[in-house]
Amino acid sequence: MGVDSSAHLAACTAENFRVYVDWRLKNFKVQKQSTIWVEWKFLRLLFKREIGRKVDEFVGEQISEYILGPLTDEYDLDLSIDYKPVVSVEDLVAILHYHWCLDTASVTHERYTVQNPLIMLMVAYTSSRPGALIESGCLWGSNDALCYKDIVLRVIPNPDQPVRHILVMETLNNVHRTTYIFHERDDNLALCPISHFLALALADGAFEAQGINSVEDVFPIRVQAPRNSLQLRWKQSMLNVPIFRRAMHTTEGVRISPDRALPYDTFNQYLQRLGRNAGFEYKLTPYCIRRGTANAVDGVATTSERNQVMGHSRADIFERYYISQKVKRDVQSAFIGCAARESIISAVTRFSLTRDPRVPKELSDEQKTAIERDPQLVKLSDRQKSLSKLIKRKHGSIVKAKGTELHRQYTEIGDTIRAEKQSLYRAAFERMRDEFFATIDTIEIERQLLGLSVSEISEVEDTGRNHFTFPERARLAQNLFRSSDCTVENHHELYSRRVQTIKDWVSLCNLREGPRTRTVLRTRSESDFNQLDDLIDADTFPILCPGTQCLFCLGDSQLPHSARMYSFSRPEHLRRHVQDCHLRYHANDAPLWCPHPSCVEVLADIETFKQHAYLNHNIYL
Repeated sequence: MGVDSSAHLAACTAENFRVYVDWRLKNFKVQKQSTIWVEWKFLRLLFKREIGRKVDEFVGEQISEYILGPLTDEYDLDLSIDYKPVVSVEDLVAILHYHWCLDTASVTHERYTVQNPLIMLMVAYTSSRPGALIESGCLWGSNDALCYKDIVLRVIPNPDQPVRHILVMETLNNVHRTTYIFHERDDNLALCPISHFLALALADGAFEAQGINSVEDVFPIRVQAPRNSLQLRWKQSMLNVPIFRRAMHTTEGVRISPDRALPYDTFNQYLQRLGRNAGFEYKLTPYCIRRGTANAVDGVATTSERNQVMGHSRADIFERYYISQKVKRDVQSAFIGCAARESIISAVTRFSLTRDPRVPKELSDEQKTAIERDPQLVKLSDRQKSLSKLIKRKHGSIVKAKGTELHRQYTEIGDTIRAEKQSLYRAAFERMRDEFFATIDTIEIERQLLGLSVSEISEVEDTGRNHFTFPERARLAQNLFRSSDCTVENHHELYSRRVQTIKDWVSLCNLREGPRTRTVLRTRSESDFNQLDDLIDADTFPILCPGTQCLFCLGDSQLPHSARMYSFSRPEHLRRHVQDCHLRYHANDAPLWCPHPSCVEVLADIETFKQHAYLNHNIYL
């Protein structure tokens, strides 16, 4: 528009903000007054950062009056306050139980299966904002996240049992310079941040001490006089490496980046999917957990201590944005003058109060068909088909028309169709969930009155019926939520279970499931899994392969056996897969190793590799 953005911001006039917010409301689907308030807050922060001073007080008052009055009236902005769920420890246990025991959804890489629960635990135990642990959405590309240098892992004598030595962890919040302390938990390993973190550190090979290669090397370490603790230090090369990292595509397949932090959007999408599939009515976000921490700490700490934990500069921040909207005290009993029934109040304030794991997790075939028949979508599809016929008549094919105006129109309408279809699917899915939660109570009550049991209403998920691709996941589902009384249970059994759990987590950090179409979900016992592993280890992988087998997948030790041995139905499908999933991430003139596990040839470039694959491995690419 020919306007200098810095000068426009520095002018700091109410009229400039009015022009901006008018444009914002006319061009975007903003319906709530609170959204405008948040944007005004961020503009003030931006002004202070860029200009070096606060917004003029008189201008601030003008804009506030404008938002509250004329703007709200003109655009009929919604003044309602959304329900802000608070996740308690009972809710977090339910979420983690679903993640480890019931969630069979495919993930990009199995390291996500280990690191995502640890992020949840660290948010719960430190009240950290997501941006303190992973790359913030506001700082995309910054790679600013929790690194190994921010963690101190120590061995200390257990003050309660001096003969035992335990691991403790100190985590530094770089923003507020606050240090949080974590300790081991043997009663429920799913809630133990030390065990999760130890698995990630072992998988990364992060320890400076050369003798630490497995969990059995860590636990025997003892503190001897005159020392009070021993610090397990990190390699110099690992200090600035983010602990929670993203997956990336490489020639070999999907791998965990050695140095790029996990972005917030990836974690938030995982958390929301987990909440939906676990049957929670309300959207699960990191701030639900942070609010839970705030309310838990509020009951046991002073105002100053709560501010320190939360990183708040003022007490009213908690009161305005974090305090539970459900009153946590038994006011009824207080008025009557009898003993408070806090357990009832606690049960009713839980995030999982309305949880129902039977909620549909995807649209039915009928609902999908109805979306495909949407008039607007049909109209767009017909237009795309007409353009396709015209392009083929003029240029012979869609590919040959690249660079022409017709091809641009064809691409644009394809993008519009995808966006419209995604919007329709999302709206239909939300309606389906809303309808389920709005009707399930009455349906269940009516059926109970008819004498029907819960099992006759709908099928309830059962841990024992879930089948995992990797034996590590199956063992974790069995071990993590076994209740342990540390005072009476055999310490050797607790130790063995903990060691096995951490070993399984370390293994998962170097595995990935691959496409579901290639993975056969088997009902196998653990012994069956072990026999299969022995078979894989003994397999020499013949040099001559079926003509439709992917050499890169065959050589990928992170994939399950069924995905490695998979053969495509047609040669062209194989060629498309190899190009899209492997060779596109490799420079044409760069040398590469032959990925076949029994071949050690180094090829000069991609063309040489294709010739080698045909002549030596019977695969035409």
